[in-house]
Amino acid sequence: MKLNLLLLALLSGTAVYAFTLRRQLKAEQMRGNMYRDISARLDRRVVELTAR
Repeated sequence: MKLNLLLLALLSGTAVYAFTLRRQLKAEQMRGNMYRDISARLDRRVVELTAR
């Protein structure tokens, strides 16, 4: 009985940890996309300014 509770607690902890890692990964991916977008806009602006 104690072993089952320990295994259940371990499984629950692992599930929470995996969920947390997924959220962190999604946040990092969104942040990376934001920086790529900003970089692309700045590159276009530099091209516009140097073309004049």
